[in-house]
Amino acid sequence: MGLGHDLQSVAELEAAKGLLEPDVFFTPAELARISRAPSPLESLAAGFCAKEALFKALPLIDGWFWTDAELLHDARHAPRFQFHGLLAEHLTREGWQVAVSLSHSGGFVSAVVVVTTAPRS
Repeated sequence: MGLGHDLQSVAELEAAKGLLEPDVFFTPAELARISRAPSPLESLAAGFCAKEALFKALPLIDGWFWTDAELLHDARHAPRFQFHGLLAEHLTREGWQVAVSLSHSGGFVSAVVVVTTAPRS
């Protein structure tokens, strides 16, 4: 259905204090996880990058907010999205699933997001 990629310099986000406002770009839970990370700025850049890649992978869907896509990590620390609100409703209605991959290297973060049709059971 869609493919999105984003590359973000970690240092560029040092001045982006607006990203740290709850419920603007990140949920309070995401901001708490970012603040606890070994490298909070790198974690912030990864979350930003993942959401930008998601935006590029999705077709035009009016009315969703950045906080409708919450970046989580499973027990192995692999990233995944949990969706809320209008975006969750749309993905469920269309039968779409989303995969995300993050990579960190040399002061940069890269994210790839793939949107596919969920297998029918």
